[in-house]
Amino acid sequence: MRRSRTECFRRKFRSGPSTAIGITLLTLLAVMAVLAPLASPQPVLPLSPLDVDLQAANIPIGGAGHLLGTDYLGRDIVMLALWGARVSLAVGILTAGLAVTFGAVWGTLSAFAGGAVDAVMMRLVDGLLAVPSLILVLTLQSFVSSPQLSHMLPPVVLNALRVTAYSQGLLPLLAIVVVISATAWLEAARIAHAQVLAIKSQEYILAAQALGTGTIRMMTCHLLPNAAAPLIVEAGLLVSDAVLMESGLSFLGLGLGPSMPSWGGMLASAQVSLIGGNWWAALTPGVLISTLVLSINLIGEGLIPAVDH
Repeated sequence: MRRSRTECFRRKFRSGPSTAIGITLLTLLAVMAVLAPLASPQPVLPLSPLDVDLQAANIPIGGAGHLLGTDYLGRDIVMLALWGARVSLAVGILTAGLAVTFGAVWGTLSAFAGGAVDAVMMRLVDGLLAVPSLILVLTLQSFVSSPQLSHMLPPVVLNALRVTAYSQGLLPLLAIVVVISATAWLEAARIAHAQVLAIKSQEYILAAQALGTGTIRMMTCHLLPNAAAPLIVEAGLLVSDAVLMESGLSFLGLGLGPSMPSWGGMLASAQVSLIGGNWWAALTPGVLISTLVLSINLIGEGLIPAVDH
């Protein structure tokens, strides 16, 4: 039975050209992220201010050895796009993983507990969903910024994030992931809650309860695995949502900062370039963000019929 379900899933998922297009586009973006260290002389993030070359500023597409031109600081747009792929995809994947994990646990505990506990937990989710996500993100970002986190984290974590007295290292990336995840888990919680409510009345769940199965084992072995299908779809859609949210924060000057290139940060810095007539600095990140969102949505459309039982 399990084998037939797996084969049915693969057959449904692979059907349709839109899903294949989405997988192809997402694979190309992932290849860009993988090739960034090979194509760029900059070995690690964050980038150094020495990468700025004002003498090569605003070079047009195809000019002076720059395939896609340079921005107003003379930085090669191809290199920024490659490293930006690593950062933007990392933000999307880490945020989606953290948000779906927390939301799934929250929704599962709420539905499994039932009664007053369920009512309080889900009313909290409904109340947070009533507030626009951008307002929540901006509020959290004002509290959970890099300086505050640097005082809260132990030295071992700060060393792992390459935080020094002169650089925030990868700490802005962690802050962005935490802030966006803090608002993105709400939909995952509602999905998990609805799925578990439908599952908990099944006979095999009642049998497991009669055998004295503990709460942790019940969640990990019975409830969450059977509620995973729609959560996987939600995780995929959250990847593109997180990238768009990070782009919006960068556009408002609250993103990762200039030392850590992302597609959203490239769009934010392109505002200055547009004043000088440099339109190509905004074209590349805009196309890449649109491609990522399109690929995730196409894959999501292919997943929905595959997980719809």
